[in-house]
Amino acid sequence: MAGGGGTRLWPLSTEDRPKQFLKLLSDKSLLRETYERVRPATEDVFVAAAARHVALVRQELPEIPEARILAEPARRNSGPALLAAAMRFEEEGDPVTAAIPSDQTVADGEAFRRALASAAALADRSSVVLLAVPPTRPETDFGYLEVTEPGGEGMEVLRFIEKPSPAEAEELVQAGRLWNAGIFVFRPSRLLAEARRVASDLVASLETYRSRQASGDARAAAAAYEALPEISIDYAVMEKAAGVRAVPLRARWSDVGTWRAVRELRKASDESGNLIVSDAPVLALGVRDSAIVVNENGVLVLPFEREGELRSAVERLRRGEKSRPNLEDTASRSRDRR
Repeated sequence: MAGGGGTRLWPLSTEDRPKQFLKLLSDKSLLRETYERVRPATEDVFVAAAARHVALVRQELPEIPEARILAEPARRNSGPALLAAAMRFEEEGDPVTAAIPSDQTVADGEAFRRALASAAALADRSSVVLLAVPPTRPETDFGYLEVTEPGGEGMEVLRFIEKPSPAEAEELVQAGRLWNAGIFVFRPSRLLAEARRVASDLVASLETYRSRQASGDARAAAAAYEALPEISIDYAVMEKAAGVRAVPLRARWSDVGTWRAVRELRKASDESGNLIVSDAPVLALGVRDSAIVVNENGVLVLPFEREGELRSAVERLRRGEKSRPNLEDTASRSRDRR
């Protein structure tokens, strides 16, 4: 899955080049790293991406046949993208399928593939199997899973808990809840059976989209897809589905979702705990525990403790809202004080 809006790692990540296409951790993009991580497990790799990013996918993965790039006419989050792919795969033999975000990373590829194999072994006894990460800290940016017998194979998922407060996150970690890595393994027919039960309107709309796509009417198909709700697979299906199981993922996983996470993976750039990403020299006297990122898209100086504000700030910037005082008004107030 290679979608994304490019807000949480601005200014490096943008709408035109979201983080999965960036070389954040090595000389390879996160998408390329993900492909190479799963390739030893299967030759059947597909990439779902927004139509506007298909050229980037081809650039990063030239060996992927064009027929295996699932181009989405519009960004509608993981729910429509994953269910549309499941419909196609059900028609093509109903193989066990793993849906893997391409903007994450793990340090241990072998452990990652073992977890996928464990999940695949449960696919015919579950509607879907999730990879669940034992938490290393209270984290407010992740979803959590309440499961039976934490740490065991084939844990039953009892409850999804979305992005808790700091106090709630502390309680969840103490109670043995697990992080939801957003990686799903399933037999398409079984996932779709649950989706038809708990999200029938969404499935019906996707069937309309696929029907128009099959007819060769690209404009009508695009209009049908654009009319879909923007909803994650968790909200659309997983949180209401029965028969959801989980297996532990112990591979030093990271969603690479914040500049603090990038600092943890790349190490701090100076003795003050800052992460500095810039082709030009940067002096940050007195600045501590912050991300300082400079490129042609803009300049970011962000204390890590305020990372939760970055997404909304970037969205305001894209809407053209000013993030600084009106200079004319400031000058007027200054004259009045004089």
